[in-house]
Amino acid sequence: MIEGTVSTQLARLLAGAAGANAALAAFGDEVHHDLVRVPASVTDALWEELAGVTAAQLVRALPDQGVGLWSHMFGGGENLLDGLRDAARYLPILADPATESIEVLDDGELTTVRHSSTTRLAPAVAAARIEFGLGVVLEQLRRAGVRTVTPVHVGFSHAAPRRHDGVAELFGSRNVTFAAESDSLTFLTADLTTPLPYARPGLAQVLRQHADLLLSAVRPASTWHDRFRAAVADALRDGDCSLRAVAARLALSSRTLQRRLAEQGTTWRAELETVRQDRAVRLLRDTDLTVDAVADRVGYSDARALRRATHRWHGSSPRTVRGKPT
Repeated sequence: MIEGTVSTQLARLLAGAAGANAALAAFGDEVHHDLVRVPASVTDALWEELAGVTAAQLVRALPDQGVGLWSHMFGGGENLLDGLRDAARYLPILADPATESIEVLDDGELTTVRHSSTTRLAPAVAAARIEFGLGVVLEQLRRAGVRTVTPVHVGFSHAAPRRHDGVAELFGSRNVTFAAESDSLTFLTADLTTPLPYARPGLAQVLRQHADLLLSAVRPASTWHDRFRAAVADALRDGDCSLRAVAARLALSSRTLQRRLAEQGTTWRAELETVRQDRAVRLLRDTDLTVDAVADRVGYSDARALRRATHRWHGSSPRTVRGKPT
């Protein structure tokens, strides 16, 4: 799992609720890929956009399918407690494992779901995020159980807002404590251990296996700028790093590519120089290629052109760059 990232499904949910889908535009089609993770900073910014939107409103915006695999885990076991434990274990499918966790504590009579979260968001925004997180857990339990499940106690570590009628309505309970020791939902264990009406033997194991595979295969999302630089690097390796050739790799015209670069605050010449520098330094330090061969592989006419470039980048010769520690 990649710390500092969250699922694209969560990012899309928040962006839709905030009316800020443009915030994900930099990731292109990758934002619709379940194996891709976006930086947690992206969803933090979306939470700031959601200031003033209540947790209840966000939970109501949850689509019928929830947030994919993680939501399905609630109904995968023989009862809700089984599904809840799996969902807690596999929360990293959805959230940043560096900052978010869920713990399920059961003493036989009461079961407590404790949510731990660290954030740099403003207190009011962080409070809404916690309320939303526990609200989603409760909503998934209700959907999986096909019945109303009501906590006997709800606790929040943040201070009580001026009005919290919406919180009581969201959780279906008037027994809500603010400034509590932890953020938690407490249920009667008996309410969670009733056999599910549509339980399917073996489903929980299948969902766990799927979750393990997903967690092992996820990758960080790349922005358009990342993909552009990768296209430049590929063009360098193939020996044709002209503006026209790179634009064609991105299915753009040369003029459109230059405009996109200007929108990013950069230019074709500056980007080509950056990619050449990165590739040249790696080839000098990681291979035994001659300076002439390195120059050829990064698109310079000869070794003298590469020497001028390394002096421009590092104030030293290719030989000196080759000997510097990484």
